[in-house]
Amino acid sequence: MAEESAWGSGGRVLALSDGVFAIAATLLALDLRVPEGLGHAELLGALRALLPALFGYALTFLVIGVLWLGHHELFDGLRRVSRPVATVNVVLLGLVALLPFSSSVLADYGDEPVVVITYAGNVAAIACAQLAIVAIAVRDRSLRGRARWAFAPSAVTAAIFVLSVPVALVRPQWATAGWVLLVPAHLALTRLERRSP
Repeated sequence: MAEESAWGSGGRVLALSDGVFAIAATLLALDLRVPEGLGHAELLGALRALLPALFGYALTFLVIGVLWLGHHELFDGLRRVSRPVATVNVVLLGLVALLPFSSSVLADYGDEPVVVITYAGNVAAIACAQLAIVAIAVRDRSLRGRARWAFAPSAVTAAIFVLSVPVALVRPQWATAGWVLLVPAHLALTRLERRSP
């Protein structure tokens, strides 16, 4: 991001964004606790009981990482940050800050459709906010050439999580398993981007 907007530095927007993403990722680990003073057998049982929380942690850390990479690439491709972009970014950051909550509830009640739908909605809303930033930047002609690829990862992320909602109504576990598609989808997009002129 090269230029400064009329109302402030794009660097400040990125610094705030990086901080929120980092704090959200760090807060995920707070749910990972084992009681003190356990014997060997009790410890193994406590670790087994922690598996859903570990799954929630790993999944959400992956999601935050993918979203952060897309966010960073998008903002690196902006010529300037306008007030509308910064405003939508604040909404996006508020949604990112909710991810530790969504992850914690998913770890505790992952077999409940409403919980899976809430998590999927949280992630899809973040991806849609990134899409809104891309749309504003395209309208304002502030995107550099290759930065137009920033649309694809956000669209794919939104699609994966939105499409999991009807699945969650029938089989919540299938919906959460489907979220793993995020990894190969983003790897494929990276390859396509590298091959494009």
